[in-house]
Amino acid sequence: MNYAALMLSSIGFIGLAFSANAEQSDFHLTYHVERTPSAQLSIETCGEAVMQKARNTGLRSDIQSYPNQLVTVSGGREGSGAFIAQCIAVGDVTVSVVQGIDYESGKGAIGSFADDAFDAVKAAAD
Repeated sequence: MNYAALMLSSIGFIGLAFSANAEQSDFHLTYHVERTPSAQLSIETCGEAVMQKARNTGLRSDIQSYPNQLVTVSGGREGSGAFIAQCIAVGDVTVSVVQGIDYESGKGAIGSFADDAFDAVKAAAD
């Protein structure tokens, strides 16, 4: 799976994640991206940091892994919002992308979760 295909699939997921609610209500997107040397942060460690934060927050979550390429963690809370985190291997770099979509006009619980999950990923790299 190449990088372009991974990015296109993530865009498709985001569209599916809030399309049903977007017609009826406002939404707010929280978005973070970081590039970290893979010697400091593996895609597996990145994904586990997000998964652990989701468990601790009580959010529904699922993890998918494509070894040496991509780890995706997605989930959310019914009626509140959805999140997706992607940990992408690009050469000797791990690209971390964390997105939260709140089904309201301002940042809510899922956006705050995205902030916290991104902080957890950065802390895992230290």
